[in-house]
Amino acid sequence: MSNRKKMAVMNVFSAIMYYVANSIIGFINRKVFTVYLGSELLGLNGLVVSVISMLSLLELGVASSIGYSLYKPLEEKNYGEVKAIMQLFSRLYRYIGIAVAVIGLVLIPFLPFFVRTTIDQNYVIAVYLIFLLDAVLSYFMAYRRTIIVSAQKDYINKNADTFLYIVTGILQIIIICVWKSYIASLIVKLIFTVLNNLYLYIKAGKMFPYLNDKNLHGEIEKEVKDKIVYNVKALFVIKIASYCVVGTDNILLSAFADLTAVAIYSGYTLIIGIINNLFNRSFGYITANIGNYLIGHNKEEIYQFYNKLNFLNYLITSYTSIALLVLLNEFIGKVWLGEDYVFPMAAVAVLVFNNYLRFCTQAAEAFRSAAGLYSPKPFVKYIALLEGGVNLVVSVALAYFAKMGIYGIFLGTSVSTTISIASIAWINYRFLFEKKVHSFYLKFFWYMLWAIISGCVSVLLFKNLYTRNVLFNIILGLVVSFVIPLGVNYLVFGRSVEWRYFIDMLKGIFHKVMQKVKKQ
Repeated sequence: MSNRKKMAVMNVFSAIMYYVANSIIGFINRKVFTVYLGSELLGLNGLVVSVISMLSLLELGVASSIGYSLYKPLEEKNYGEVKAIMQLFSRLYRYIGIAVAVIGLVLIPFLPFFVRTTIDQNYVIAVYLIFLLDAVLSYFMAYRRTIIVSAQKDYINKNADTFLYIVTGILQIIIICVWKSYIASLIVKLIFTVLNNLYLYIKAGKMFPYLNDKNLHGEIEKEVKDKIVYNVKALFVIKIASYCVVGTDNILLSAFADLTAVAIYSGYTLIIGIINNLFNRSFGYITANIGNYLIGHNKEEIYQFYNKLNFLNYLITSYTSIALLVLLNEFIGKVWLGEDYVFPMAAVAVLVFNNYLRFCTQAAEAFRSAAGLYSPKPFVKYIALLEGGVNLVVSVALAYFAKMGIYGIFLGTSVSTTISIASIAWINYRFLFEKKVHSFYLKFFWYMLWAIISGCVSVLLFKNLYTRNVLFNIILGLVVSFVIPLGVNYLVFGRSVEWRYFIDMLKGIFHKVMQKVKKQ
């Protein structure tokens, strides 16, 4: 195995371990939090995280842009330019850290407008300041993580982070269980985060000793500087739009409902995030393969290949969404957090629908990325801002003026996501497939119709077979949410080219496995 492939395997394995550790600690920590500290503090935690995330927009996408600019000089062993880029990175992050600190302190008087709670405001400010300090200190040391990633050794970062999550998570659980101190648990997290960043800062210095060489000087080429500025602008727009769509819900829930709603919502987002990482985000890993396919095939072949992957995207997203619809309240209410931490079924249905809308175009997004069609026209990069703006306006209008509360906030996301879906479809069909976009919408709504029918039938069947045994109900829900969509999809799509393609693929994989077993 080549060194490059070995590092790739190590990166993937460490990422999996990080994800598993983060998920397990997250589940346990959330349960301990609700038992010993209550829903309001859990909601406060989620709200402050959202506010700090808003401040992190000042980062402007600098880390990603710098990371891209390091690939070439690292490959060419142009250490002078690497050092110059990292020095620029260090200066930018110091300025950003100072800006985050100043703006974060200025926001303190406005916290009562976002926090509807009986918790003492001085306590709220103390929690906020610890989070703010954590964020600010990271800007002064964490920037060296980027060169480790660019050198394709991200497993070093992930292994350190995994250790951090495990140790910090265990200590926080002990502190909360024994002393019931939220502040103390945050201070522990702050200390270990600083130590983790310090370790990686020193580690990067040893891995790339020229970073500390005072006699080494270099310059950044004008083309590289221009590329960094261009990427920062583009990524800043994307970051703002993304935050407006997925990062503002906690703030809106706190402003128009209360911190308890934020606490309940955080449980749903944790589970939905884990499921999506397991299933729906798989398309992000095949972008490079799609890119290779685009090079050697004509438009019609590319379009047919897209249809097959789009159908697979539909199968995965509809299955995960239906399973979530059937089992979310059962798992959260009966197994994990308790009945006080569940939304009404109607609210869950909107959340799951938003999840379906968000991930039903993953195949389309993978083709867009592989073809490099991020901004085929100058105005395209601003469509994401339109989506974020619509989400905020519609959410506030429905939650406040229409008095719809949490339903209005969630429906605002539903409305704004349609803009993203429409833009991705237009870009692919106009510039990649060179076909009329109406064929996308016909298939999109046809797929969505059968996903909704499968979901409704699954929920009704689950309710009719529901028992008092929680374990049986969980197993029942998993079976129902798989069998019903499978049956419906077979009846509707069983004779389609896409269905036969994946059945033949599964048969081929099974045949190869059986041959290997026989040889052994």
